[in-house]
Amino acid sequence: SRLTSGQTLTISDIILGLLASLICALIISYTYKNAYQGVLYQKSFNLGLILITLVTTGVIMVISGNLILSLGMVGALSIVRFRSAIKDPLDIVFMFWAVFVGIANGVANIKVSFTTTFVIFIIMMVVKRFPLTTKSFLLIIKCSPEAEQKLLAIVSENCKKFYLKSKNINSEQLEMIFEANINEEKELTSQLLNVSGTIDVNIISYSSNFLDN
Repeated sequence: SRLTSGQTLTISDIILGLLASLICALIISYTYKNAYQGVLYQKSFNLGLILITLVTTGVIMVISGNLILSLGMVGALSIVRFRSAIKDPLDIVFMFWAVFVGIANGVANIKVSFTTTFVIFIIMMVVKRFPLTTKSFLLIIKCSPEAEQKLLAIVSENCKKFYLKSKNINSEQLEMIFEANINEEKELTSQLLNVSGTIDVNIISYSSNFLDN
């Protein structure tokens, strides 16, 4: 193949490589949209994954088999500073995935790019359907100091695991903050509010990632 040998490319060679990258990029885009973990989904980043794949494919086609161009490209990229903050570690994985597909299709390793893309897609969909973690909450209880022991007993009964992170107390009020894996939120809050001396109960999701749900 001219893509792997570094020979002069024809229009059909270029279209073939870009088409393969586009198909893989659309799969990457679909996977990112359906496996996104954050709260604020960015369509621009998803579109960027598609463009990264296609641009990388074009770059690899240009420098393939040409040592001088390869060194020049490395030098050019070394002076570029990317300042966009990556908020989710998983976003980095998707970026590497897009770059990998672009490199593979740029040198005509279409079987490798399609097989790897398909395997990663299956893994992501399985992880989404069968989460590997449990959901944690911040449980904030405000009460009178006399009610502390009763409330601790209720928390212990209704949580798989819990940890007292903070305890603030004065002569009139006690505030306890727990990190907890709660069995049933409604049952827990109902029991806590029924205790004499309970002032307020707040449950806050400790993770914004839907894969943790």
